[in-house]
Amino acid sequence: MPGRFPTQIEFLKSLSIGKGAVKLPNNVENMTLTFKRLNSYGHMGARKFWRFYLPKIQFHNPNLPISVIRTDATTEAEHKAALSTLTISYTDRAPVVLNVKYKHSDSILQDFVSATRAAPVRDTTPPLGKPDMRIKLNP
Repeated sequence: MPGRFPTQIEFLKSLSIGKGAVKLPNNVENMTLTFKRLNSYGHMGARKFWRFYLPKIQFHNPNLPISVIRTDATTEAEHKAALSTLTISYTDRAPVVLNVKYKHSDSILQDFVSATRAAPVRDTTPPLGKPDMRIKLNP
């Protein structure tokens, strides 16, 4: 039975590289993602963005306050009217509000990167694997 160490390494590697691993400029003050608890009426993309991309953004920007507001709706009209937004606040300009309702999580990420002018993080992890154990003799 393998230990938990390989699983933890894979999780940390998934946080540190790949889609969503971006470094934000210093003028981004905070961000707030608002979506409904239920996926109906266009809130699935925001939920997937929260699940898969926000941890990577937080990992590379540890001082960035990120708020997630999950709202409840009781009637059909409330379900249809519920907002799904991503609000990005800046220190030097007005906040940007992205409407993420009925959008795919990848599209939300692209809109977020273009709105913040975030830079993707390079993969600097060394390749994992078994080292070459053969002894090389003089040719």
